[in-house]
Amino acid sequence: KTHLAIGLAVKAAQAGHRIAFATAVDWVARLKAAHNAGRLPAGLVKLRRIGLLVVDEVGYIPFEQDAANLFFQLVSSRYEHASLI
Repeated sequence: KTHLAIGLAVKAAQAGHRIAFATAVDWVARLKAAHNAGRLPAGLVKLRRIGLLVVDEVGYIPFEQDAANLFFQLVSSRYEHASLI
């Protein structure tokens, strides 16, 4: 799955799209840092400007309720705005 996601991301980048790749744990850590700094809404808007966001290793480690909520906010903020793998 990771190899396929990377391949799709490379093709998107070659086509001129901005991409960002990280594990689910890394994305949650970034969102948590933004939330703690009071910048979560702005951080979500910034991430929405990236054409393709790749989230790797979803489901490997269970999230606590707060982390799951932050991850849901990431997914829902991109709905109908940008792509997510």
